[in-house]
Order: sequence, then structure tokens, then C-alpha cells
Amino acid sequence: MGLLTASTALLVLYGLATRRYDRALALAGATSAGAALVLGPVAVPTFYAVAAGLVVVLGARFLGSRGDLRRLAGMPGWGLFLGFFGWSVLVTVVAPLLFSGLRTETPSGAVLAAGDLTMSNVAQIVYLGLSVCVVVIFAYTSHIGPQAIGLTLYAAILLSGWRYLAVHQGVPFPEGVFDNSPTFAYIETAAGGVERFRGITSEPAALAGVVIATMTYAIARARQVGGARRIAHLLVGTVAALLGAVSTSTSFVVVGMIMLGLVAVVSLGALLGRRAVLAPSSAATLWGAGVLLVAAAPAIYAWVTGVVGDKVESDSFDARSGTDARSFEIFLDTYGFGVGLGSGRASSFVATLLSTTGFVGTLLFVGAIAAVVGPALAVRRARPVVWVLAAVLATKIVSGPDLSPTDGLLWMCLGVLAGIVVAHRREEAARADEGGSQAMRHSPAASRVGPTPATVT
Repeated sequence: MGLLTASTALLVLYGLATRRYDRALALAGATSAGAALVLGPVAVPTFYAVAAGLVVVLGARFLGSRGDLRRLAGMPGWGLFLGFFGWSVLVTVVAPLLFSGLRTETPSGAVLAAGDLTMSNVAQIVYLGLSVCVVVIFAYTSHIGPQAIGLTLYAAILLSGWRYLAVHQGVPFPEGVFDNSPTFAYIETAAGGVERFRGITSEPAALAGVVIATMTYAIARARQVGGARRIAHLLVGTVAALLGAVSTSTSFVVVGMIMLGLVAVVSLGALLGRRAVLAPSSAATLWGAGVLLVAAAPAIYAWVTGVVGDKVESDSFDARSGTDARSFEIFLDTYGFGVGLGSGRASSFVATLLSTTGFVGTLLFVGAIAAVVGPALAVRRARPVVWVLAAVLATKIVSGPDLSPTDGLLWMCLGVLAGIVVAHRREEAARADEGGSQAMRHSPAASRVGPTPATVT
């Protein structure tokens, strides 16, 4: 663990020295199965170790300079993020008092006890608090852009590709350095001993989530750049697709189909909304793609139904469905109040969110996302991150239960979008002020020459 611990410390120092907090956090998020340090039963992920270091130092500087908290009001969704964190803490503290004796849906099958906060409860509260602080740090980092998200995804994909070459071609690789957390069960085989690939993540499903997000970012970002940079983005996207295929993860297939459907709906809506007339070359391309899709549809359908069918019939699917069903029961048993952070972990994100933070917490979380994404949709450079956020949420709904995932990608996406919105509003205000100044300079009243009338008292 020494090398990753030292690297984490260096990332904190780098972020503080250069004020590129986004890069430090992005690089830390690439090692989602890595631990910077272990405190008893809690292994601190590299992302949250760097976040904690930055929050402590930046918070001390802010308080030392008597910073005005009212500045945060300019960040979209700030009140909702704060409200979500406060409500989640309240539920975590109060739920054991209200529902003492209720068995929760956790790996240990813990039972709520009045006045008893477990280590898991405390850790999840800290992680969520750090996650909200990460959004603020990203929102007020100078020159923020989509590149921070690309740095996280590309680093994870390239390290996973390096490990693939090590496993199958004997290329030297520092095994166990980037995936050293003792809290994970590292999975690389399926039933019957069939080999699978997890990259530097904990399991193939986790790699599939990174792959889908990377492919989404690479394609969206390639549309915004040209030349060698476009080729580089497409190459990384291709590597990600190959890793997704060798992962043999059902999540890769299911989430991939969801994202393809979303892209089709958005593209068709944009086309109809603009009432645009396609150029002959574009029309020919779309026609050719449609013909190929129709021709390949039977084979694609057979492959997808085979993969999904095998998953549905597996013991893993039964276990995951059972945890989700029990989590929804817990939501109802607590009358929509929830059992608190760290007291519930289903197989999917929606079930976890409802069972832990309740109906109010879920509404606050959804509202916070909408408050950030809404204004970000109007800013062109934010669109790759919006697509990545959509991919992350789709992956979590299928197979990602954690509210504060170890890669921090969900919260980094929200932070980058908030930062782009804040910067865009500042640019608009500056242009408005400049336009007003120019109008004043060229107005007839401003150009009139004459004595200033005396003030009568």
C-alpha cells in the first residue's frame, strides 16, 4: 500500500501547489479499487483521501481569510446539495431511534439499535460530506472544463489496458498497486471457472461502468475537437470498447443498449426540433446505417437476449433481485423515511437511495442534479460531461448501488457541470458589462460637451 499512499499524498500537494484541484481529484478517482490507507475496518479510497486533504487545507484557508459563505449561493443547486446532506445525516441519526430492531439490507445483516451509530454509518456520512465539498471545489476551480472527467476515465482505461497486456501477453505490470483495497472481493471468474476481466477495478461490472462512460465521453468530446486530438479520443474509445467486450459483463450490454437508445431519442428530437434538411452525404450515411442495422438486427437481438437470459437465470441475478426487493420493503417499513447512510446497500442505486435517505432525500438528490444539469445543457462545452453523467446514472441504476462511489465520478461530473455553469454566467455578466460600457461611451448624452450644472442647496 506504500506506493499508492505516497502517490495520494503527492496528488494532494500537487493540487495545492498548482491550484489544479480538479486534476488531483481526477487522477485519484482513476484507481477506484485502491486504498490510500486503512483505518481499522475502513479502507479509505484514494479519491476520498485526496478530497479530505484538499478540504481540510482549503477549508482552513477559507476560514482564516474570513471567507463569505454567501459566495456559494452562485453555485447551481447549492441549497439542494446542502439540504440533501443535512437530511441524510438526520435520517442516519434518527432512524435507529424510530425503528430500533429493524433488520437492514447490508452484507452483515445489521439490526438498527437506538443510539448506535456504526463505523459504516460514520464513514458514509464523511464520504457524502466530502462528495458535496468536491462539487464545490470543482465549481470554483479556475478554467474548469470537461478534460477533468476525461483524465479520470482515460487513466482508468489505459491502466486497465496495460493490465490486460500483462495478463495475456506477459507485459510487466505492478500487480496489486492500483487495486489494493482489502474491502473488495476481486472477481475475475464466472460460474464454472470461466475467465473474465476486471481491469484495475474490483469486478467486470465495475469495469463495464468505466468503459461505457469512457466511450460516451470519447465520442462526445471527439465531436468538439479536430485533427490528432479527435483521433486520440476515438482510439481511447475503441480500447474501452474492446475492454468492455472482454469483461463479459451483462452491465456492458444492458447499459450500452440504454445509452444507444438515449442517443437515438436525443438525436431524433434535435433533428425534428430544428426541422433541418439533411445534406445528401448525411442522408446516405444514415440510410446505410439503417440498412446495416436492420440486416444485423436478428444477430444483435439473439446475442443480447442470450447474454441477458444467462444473467437472469444465474444465482447472481436472484441474489441481486432479492436485495433490491428487500430494500424497497425497508423503504415501505419506514414509511418512506429511510434507515440512513451505511444502513442499507441494495444491488441498484434507486433501491439504495430510497431505503437509506427516504422519499425526501431522493427528491432532494434528483432536484440537485436537475439544478445543475438544466443550465449546463445550454453550454456547448458541458455536453460531453452531461453524457457521461447520463451513462454513470444508467450504470448505477442497473448495477451500481453506492451513493458515494470510490471513483467519485458521479460527484466530479456534478462539480464540473456546476463549474462550467458558474464560469459561463461570469462570462455572460462580463460581456453584458462590456456591452453596457460601450453603449454608454457611444450614447448622445455621454458625448455631449458642456458645463456641469451647479447643485442648488
